[in-house]
Amino acid sequence: MRMSNSRQTLAARIKSICTGLPAILPPISIMDLYWTIVASAGGASLLALTVQSVRRLFLHPLSKYPGPRLAAMTLWYKAYFDIIMDGGWAEHLEYLHEVYGSSILRVAPNELHFSDPRAYNEIYGMGTKHVKQPAFYSCFSTDRSVFAMSDHHEATQRRNLIGPFFSRRSILNLENAVQSKIELLISRLLEHQHTKESANLEWAFRSTSLEIITSYCFGRSSNALDSRDFQNGILTAMDQTLPMIWVFKHFPIIKYVLLRVPESWASILKPSTTGILEQKKQMGAQIDDILRDPSSLKHADHETIYHHFLTPQPDNQRLPPIEREWLLDEGLYLRFAGSDTVGNACTVATYHILSHKDVRDRLAQEVKDAWPEKDAPASYETLEKLPYLTAVIKESLRMAHGVVTPLPRIVGPTDVEIAGAVIPAGTVVSQGATIVHRNPEIFPEPTVFDPERWLQEDSHDLDKYLVSFSKGPRSCLGINLAWCELYLIIGTVFRKLDLTPDNATIDSISFREYFVTVHRGRHFHAFVKPTVD
Repeated sequence: MRMSNSRQTLAARIKSICTGLPAILPPISIMDLYWTIVASAGGASLLALTVQSVRRLFLHPLSKYPGPRLAAMTLWYKAYFDIIMDGGWAEHLEYLHEVYGSSILRVAPNELHFSDPRAYNEIYGMGTKHVKQPAFYSCFSTDRSVFAMSDHHEATQRRNLIGPFFSRRSILNLENAVQSKIELLISRLLEHQHTKESANLEWAFRSTSLEIITSYCFGRSSNALDSRDFQNGILTAMDQTLPMIWVFKHFPIIKYVLLRVPESWASILKPSTTGILEQKKQMGAQIDDILRDPSSLKHADHETIYHHFLTPQPDNQRLPPIEREWLLDEGLYLRFAGSDTVGNACTVATYHILSHKDVRDRLAQEVKDAWPEKDAPASYETLEKLPYLTAVIKESLRMAHGVVTPLPRIVGPTDVEIAGAVIPAGTVVSQGATIVHRNPEIFPEPTVFDPERWLQEDSHDLDKYLVSFSKGPRSCLGINLAWCELYLIIGTVFRKLDLTPDNATIDSISFREYFVTVHRGRHFHAFVKPTVD
């Protein structure tokens, strides 16, 4: 192929330069020059990386802390465990603390992880000024939600707006709506006694929590409890797309590109997202209707989250303009957050209760005594007074963990003391819930399901180490609703159903860490019959 005139001219000029060099230097070809430039660029890059690595290893303020050298040099270390090792970072952190024998580890160029339980409150507790790390929270693609906000003052104003909707008083006012969904769960589970098939309890519990949060927040049904064996498109899509959050975290350009692909293309490129896209479409349509006619909220069956979002707040100057994108981000976050922790905790609870006959018998008897007529509803306030049921729920939350990813905070605005060490401002710090919940000094024999640990005289001291919903000013907004669901679901299931595990093992509830838990392999199944009395 002949070169164009411009390319020929350029080549001729380069050749003339090369052949016109002093006689002591031999003429060089164009390809030699090309590879010389490539080699020089590569050498310069290697030198820059070497200098950066030396600075991070020996001159960085965190260089005195133990940890893998590769982790101190590059974020690729964490990316390997997040992506290649299938959400294995939280598990690896436990291993690192054991290997290095230190309560403070350097796990990234500018990040420390703590295992000392004192550190949790000092990182996340009330009065702390540490902010959320934007690079981490942006990977969830709900940037306008209160969940993703890093500014403390803005987050406080937003939580003050949403908080009353999730207050205990509001929960009690809408308790009947929660109970109706749980009764639907019971009736759907009892259908399995006729088919002689075991029920997928993980899908059942997660579908219930998804239906409750959707109904409670939006006054709509997700139809999650209507699917065969509870296997609905929304939960399937969540499980199949959750691993993408770590890809988005480490490769934000991929998120940037994929989020700009038309939704019609996304459903073709990744069919597993169909359930999420359909729910997003429905939520968007509801928001559009409300924004066109805010007075339509007066016709809702009960108060929804949009009643709070659209209430004028003249004294709240930090609220964003009422726009579709904000309302959609808040809605998507609330539905995601409200559909996993409770469902997973119920699955873990049921597995362990059925694995310990003494626990099962004592729990069933306590609930029966407080709820003699099982066909009549039992209130949340009745069930929350039962000490053994409360102990079972707390131990289930400890074993299920809630959010399993260590939540990164940026120290500031000044240096602070955490677990006895002075940490420089600007450092990323974190502590995972699994580290706290499995600490043998706080919870002896931490791998053993033991509700009795919550019934001792000094057991109230353990409450500060139950961090399933985090702690402090950025803790879970829906904690009151979550506790209501846990009491009503577990209490109702063990009052009305006789469950027999179907080839269940601990692997049925083992998890991989993708912010929340993702279970691999066969889900927890059980055969279902009604209780005799």
